[in-house]
Amino acid sequence: MNKIRSLAWATVPALMAVGLQQYRQAVREIDGHLPGKPVLPGAVRSVPTVWGNASYRVVHGDPARTPLLLVHGWGRTGDSAWWPLIWETDRTLVVVDLPGHGRSRLNGRFSFYRAANAIEEVLAHTGIERPTLIGHSMGGAVALETVRQLGADRFSGLILLASSAYWVRPRLWVTLAAAPVVMGPRSPVLIRRQRLELLESPEDARRIVWEYESRPERRILDDTARALRNLDARTWPSMELPPAMWLVTTRDGVIKPSHQRISARHFGVPTVDIDAEHAAVTQAPGQVLDAIEAATAAWDPQHISA
Repeated sequence: MNKIRSLAWATVPALMAVGLQQYRQAVREIDGHLPGKPVLPGAVRSVPTVWGNASYRVVHGDPARTPLLLVHGWGRTGDSAWWPLIWETDRTLVVVDLPGHGRSRLNGRFSFYRAANAIEEVLAHTGIERPTLIGHSMGGAVALETVRQLGADRFSGLILLASSAYWVRPRLWVTLAAAPVVMGPRSPVLIRRQRLELLESPEDARRIVWEYESRPERRILDDTARALRNLDARTWPSMELPPAMWLVTTRDGVIKPSHQRISARHFGVPTVDIDAEHAAVTQAPGQVLDAIEAATAAWDPQHISA
């Protein structure tokens, strides 16, 4: 038995060396591709704030239809999260970079209060009134906090996609605690995932590299994960919501569909199923857009008569 243990321990350095070699090879393969951002319509603007600046993309569309204000999730930016939808709708779009993400600068720590303030500042800067607020994943939590701060009357509707009202359950807490390390820049897990995506879709290599390079720095990942671990909207005093819909991703491996449904029930919000994984916007943009249009139809008389 002792000989077997000694032999096992002797193989550890060799396995580590092989793993390091594979990691370096994957990094070389990834670095061989130049990032290529999709060409997106609209204009990028910025508004100064007390904590930094809030950056956003605005795409002007049909003035007769209710605008959409899009809020990205954890580790993403407005462009990297929503680019598949930006070309696909004729509505006016406001696509926000949360504090510390994308082009938005953050002096200090990330908080949901500051994230909601970023949306408030962007709305004031654009002059757009009563958009439909849409949040994906962590962006759904930001959207709820925004409604709590600004009030339901500031929005024509609220759509939460692959999101949750509470992130304090043990499984999610452990996942969020590990996420900044596991999913941080150049982590072995992230490099492996990126390499697999490049092998599966070599024609999209430049776009894939751009998406990964768009991720925020480790400090922001730590802050956002910490903020999520402390979020439990079930403990908030009851609040009024605008007309709302919860889009449940039925193959989600990050936030269980049952978890999403419980969150929707807590707020009395109806659900619509999306046959997709957590990254539904990039994996199934047509389904997501169809669900958004169906959900907003009852809130948008112009759309019904169009």
